[in-house]
Amino acid sequence: MSEEVAARMTFSPLDYAVFSVMLLLSLLVGLYFAVRSRHKANEEFLVGNRSLTCFPVSMSLVVTYISAIAIQGTPAEAYYHSIQYTCGNVGLIGVPIIAYVFVPFYYELNIVSINQYLEMRYDSLAARRVASALFIIQILLNQAVVIYAPALALAAVTTFPIWLSIVSVGSIASVYTAFGGMKAVVWTDALQFMVLLGGIVGVLVKGVIEVGGMGRVWDIAVQHNRAGPQILNWEVSVFERHTVWGLGWAGLLNLLSTYTCSQTAFQRYSSMKNLRHAYMSVFLLVPYYILLSILMLLVGLVLFATYVDCDPLAAGLIDSKDQILPFYVMDRLSGTPGIAGLFVACLFSGALSTISSGVNSQAAVTWEDWLSQTHYCSSLSKGTQAFLTKLIALGYGGVVVALGYGGVAVGLAFIAGSMGGVLQAAVAVTFAVAGPLMAAFIMAIFMPFTNAKGSCVAMILGTVLSLGFYFGSVSIGLTPELLPTSIQGCPTTHLNLTTTITPVDLSPAVRASDLDYPKKLLALSYTLLGTLGFTVALIIGIIVSIMTGCSGGRPIKPHLVHKWVRWTLPTYSTTTTTTSSKQRHSSTSKPYNNTTSTISSSSSSKLVSNNTQLNKKTGEICTRF
Repeated sequence: MSEEVAARMTFSPLDYAVFSVMLLLSLLVGLYFAVRSRHKANEEFLVGNRSLTCFPVSMSLVVTYISAIAIQGTPAEAYYHSIQYTCGNVGLIGVPIIAYVFVPFYYELNIVSINQYLEMRYDSLAARRVASALFIIQILLNQAVVIYAPALALAAVTTFPIWLSIVSVGSIASVYTAFGGMKAVVWTDALQFMVLLGGIVGVLVKGVIEVGGMGRVWDIAVQHNRAGPQILNWEVSVFERHTVWGLGWAGLLNLLSTYTCSQTAFQRYSSMKNLRHAYMSVFLLVPYYILLSILMLLVGLVLFATYVDCDPLAAGLIDSKDQILPFYVMDRLSGTPGIAGLFVACLFSGALSTISSGVNSQAAVTWEDWLSQTHYCSSLSKGTQAFLTKLIALGYGGVVVALGYGGVAVGLAFIAGSMGGVLQAAVAVTFAVAGPLMAAFIMAIFMPFTNAKGSCVAMILGTVLSLGFYFGSVSIGLTPELLPTSIQGCPTTHLNLTTTITPVDLSPAVRASDLDYPKKLLALSYTLLGTLGFTVALIIGIIVSIMTGCSGGRPIKPHLVHKWVRWTLPTYSTTTTTTSSKQRHSSTSKPYNNTTSTISSSSSSKLVSNNTQLNKKTGEICTRF
């Protein structure tokens, strides 16, 4: 890199100030809620005493999943692959399904861990524990990539070491999460949403002005197949990385799995003051997602218009396509003090929000699904239980790296850098686990004949298969092919002629068309790994349930299956009701570790007398086994 370029790529005192203020504000919010709730029990720490409102929660729901990965990876996707990725927004048609089908069902359960529902439904602690363990693995893998993204960005534009970035992000997020609990997480998420939005808009506006207007940006993008109708791939193929059909379907299924079976989302529904606010928090996802996704893709087009004749990756100025945005900020915008600091604050805001939400959710399921089930922990005072939960949050966050999962996260974060880009890696590993988990909850909610054996086998085998496909594709070197770029306009001083390292993203791509069966199966589009896991898990779960006697005549309480299928239960009538919102809020003193105390139920004796009818209702095929 030339001395001229390197000189421009430095942080000013104002940049450091902007970045530091964001971190300080996040910590102060956590300390504020820590003081307010210092004498409160786990209900305050984990679900905010069920008093939160829709606006901060909706922002939290967005930034929990739109993280530094999306901020860094989405513009790179537009630059090197086109804006076809926006077709995934079609999946937002699933928002009404989430709001009206799942949210009311979950909200009335009045529990903290979503996995507790599986134990209640199947009378099986094993089903609860399997779902809990898979969720922890899913979040760990996702956070490994999330924590790597801003570290990579900062290392690309400053001399700040990657390992120190990773430890810093994990420590700060876990500290304010452990101190302030759910309220701190939600309100810092709202703050970080504004920082994130401001950072993206700042970079976009400055970049558009420098290029010469949005019209010029769009014309260049269309001319080079980054935008326009010609970029849409209407082919029906599961081996194409991106197609309109594949992105649309994946967007829908991934949205449903994210907001219908995730502890992170479930905790936010449970923290709402009433069901109306829960509805609104979900519907607000639509404008937020559309706004942020469009802005990030437009940033990618601005980057391409800027470097249309001198691609930094091809010129050897960066080693990975995911470094294109931080390189641009420092190369072209660092002359304006504060812009670079705002951008890095934007990246860290995305990372902090995702990690703090994950830490809080992991602490919740660890306590609720594992520790609270033991006699020793359940007998502790509420204050002691809350203190232990905070220690769990600290451990998960990595403040004490050697004792928590932080060391594992650091290792996985570095591995994520070689998986074809942070965005692709995050989508693949997250939904490879989320798909099978969603299948388990669909079975429990809508299929009364399924059982715990089917649920456990479905989750495990579905996850193993989908993750196996992804890591298999990595092992054979399957990498996405980049659209053509140019270095014809690069000044000689901008070319890194002394580099001996071949940029990762310029290594020869292995295409699906180059492979023969059965190896070609590993070329399944990463966007469909969630679909693969969901489909396989659902089929396996149904088959195993049937082969092991379905529900076995065990009575099922009507409120534990969706109202759409309650008619299949033997004694269900229209007079059967679940816990009302009024009853829900009058029972906040009920213990968490009692899986039956928080749910109203109809008479069990009536259900027991109708075991034979239950099998008839759920299909005669069950009786054959």
